[in-house]
Amino acid sequence: MSVRKAQRSLTAEAFGKFLRWLSDDDEQAVREYQSIRRRLVRYFIHKGCTEPDDLFDETVDIVVGKIDACEEIVSPLAYCHGVARNVWRQWVRRHRTVPVTREFVAPEPDDSIAREQELRCLEHCVAQLPPDERDVVIRYHSSRGRARIEARKLLAGENGGVNALRVKACRIRKGLRLCVTACLRQSAKVRSLGAQ
Repeated sequence: MSVRKAQRSLTAEAFGKFLRWLSDDDEQAVREYQSIRRRLVRYFIHKGCTEPDDLFDETVDIVVGKIDACEEIVSPLAYCHGVARNVWRQWVRRHRTVPVTREFVAPEPDDSIAREQELRCLEHCVAQLPPDERDVVIRYHSSRGRARIEARKLLAGENGGVNALRVKACRIRKGLRLCVTACLRQSAKVRSLGAQ
């Protein structure tokens, strides 16, 4: 869940206001909403975001807050896309946790133990995936350079195209991240109980 989403959530009244802003016709408003949602979620995925749905919700929150202050908007999609760009930039800033110089610093002894545990958890979580998802994630991340490009082209052909592959890989990685986090928490609990 994004920080912004935790701070404020879209109420039914605000969502209704957003739909009325899109169109006075209810059916047309729903179609517009679905189109905007599809495009913005695709945009966030293309930008490498791991929380595209949360960022879409955050974008709508901001747009709803500005509807009354807006002059006549020619294209709600263009306006929402502009807000989405700023939301994505803020998300990038929030997720910049590793300093650039970190790559050049020799790892501390504790870091190597933590990395080893993280690798064990990752292997465990990959093994838990359904066979087709395991195949996709392993092939998606296995090669380098030109071989990676060729492997991903082949994989995209097998999975409905480049965008479908990106969405699928993003969803699998998100699931793996959650699994690895839970595994690391469990390992930390076991270590703390053993130390007592």
